Amino acid sequence: MRTIPLPFPGGFPRMKHILVWLLTSLPLTALAAPLPPALALVQKQGGSVGQRFAAPDGLTGWVVTFPGRSLIVYTTVSGDYLISGMVVDQGGNDLTAQYQDRYFPKPDLSALAATLAADPTLVDEGAPQAPPLYIFADANCIYCNKLWNDLRPFVTGGKVRVHWAMVATLKASSQGRAAAILASPDKLAALFTDESRFDKTNEEGGIAPLDPVPKDIAAVLTRHGNEMASTGGDGTPLLMFRAGGKWQSAVGMPADLPAFLAGLQP
Repeated sequence: MRTIPLPFPGGFPRMKHILVWLLTSLPLTALAAPLPPALALVQKQGGSVGQRFAAPDGLTGWVVTFPGRSLIVYTTVSGDYLISGMVVDQGGNDLTAQYQDRYFPKPDLSALAATLAADPTLVDEGAPQAPPLYIFADANCIYCNKLWNDLRPFVTGGKVRVHWAMVATLKASSQGRAAAILASPDKLAALFTDESRFDKTNEEGGIAPLDPVPKDIAAVLTRHGNEMASTGGDGTPLLMFRAGGKWQSAVGMPADLPAFLAGLQP
């Protein structure tokens, strides 16, 4: 999973001697003490601080919310430092993704599902009658590439119909590569080129970037990025699917792909 950095110029500086008093109302949980000093910058940048939870090695996890998206961040024991990004345990488990699934507010995705179902700019593959799976993907995302490869037998076997919504978040070339896919007269063949020729060493897609990027395609990529953010997720691949009678979203690779696909509903 790729994590989009926080929108703070220059990153998070060390902050000393800053006293931040408890907000009158915080989502999910009430805090009984002043916030750690490093979190003051979140509020100065227009964000709000919500759920607090214990994280590994003495870290404290927090849900922080900015307009249009939520993030998981961590503060150190001193409270002077704030960390944003993926925390992985010795078994390779992405703990940040697990915290996102546990603590992020769950938006109603039914309206977005209807919008995506009518979107002609998605790259569609698989049997029309198979359960749908929407994937927001970056052409330079190595995890998206792994998911693409792992899905091949399920797509050809009629188990799932995948709709790829291209976004551009990882590298300067991401927009040009996504544009090359979307501008192609055969978008599915262009996606195949990007993924089948993926450079895993340099984490670069296999299709040549389009330059310049047409304004209409740039607008599509911006829209897809906003739609991805509206799910509450902030990384690729982001999956949107119907299971348990409702639309859901998840960031990253399913731990058990066959079981995940078997649980999808039309």
